Amino acid sequence: MNLEAIVTQFGYPALVIGLFLEGETMLVLGAFMAHRGYLNLPLVILIGCIVAFTSDQFFFWMGRLKGNQFLETRPAWKPHVEKAKLLLGWNTNLLFLGIRFMYGLRTVLPFVIGMAKLDPKKFLVLDLIGAFIWALTYGLAGHVIGLLMTAIFEDVKEHELEIALGIILVGIGVWLYRRYADGLQKGAK
Repeated sequence: MNLEAIVTQFGYPALVIGLFLEGETMLVLGAFMAHRGYLNLPLVILIGCIVAFTSDQFFFWMGRLKGNQFLETRPAWKPHVEKAKLLLGWNTNLLFLGIRFMYGLRTVLPFVIGMAKLDPKKFLVLDLIGAFIWALTYGLAGHVIGLLMTAIFEDVKEHELEIALGIILVGIGVWLYRRYADGLQKGAK
C-alpha cells in the first residue's frame, strides 16, 4: 500500500486520533495531505476545530462538575491548576479565545475556568471561535508547507513520505523542547 492509499483510507480517523495526542502536528500534516489532494482542506480544518472545541468543553464541564474531587485524585495537576488560576485575572474574552494557543495549559485552563464557575455560554461561544482560529491557523500552515514543497521539488509526490516524516519530526522536536523548557522552569523554582 502506498502513502496515497493509506491516507485516503485512514486519513480522517487518524487525524481525529492524532488531534487528541498532538494537535498542531496532526493538523499541519492533515492540511499538507489535503494540499496533495488526498484529503479535503476545509474538512481537515473543520475536524480540527470540532476536536479542539469538544476537548475544551469536556475539560470545562469536568472542572465545573467534578473539579475538586478530580484534583484530589490527580496531585500532578495541582501546579498546572495554580498556574492557570493566575490567568483568570486576564481579560476573559481573550483568555477564552486563546486557550488553544496556550501549550501546557490548554487542558487544565478550561478545567480551571469551569471550576471558577465562569459563564458557560460565553465560554462556549468564544471557545468555538478560538478553536476555529486555531484550526484555521495550523490548517493554513500545512497548506503553505504544501505550496512551498511544490515550489521546491519538481515532483513532490516523489518526496511526500519524507515531507510527512519531516513534519512529524518537527512536531516531536517542538514537543520535546516544550517538555524540556517546562522541566527547566520547574527546576528553577
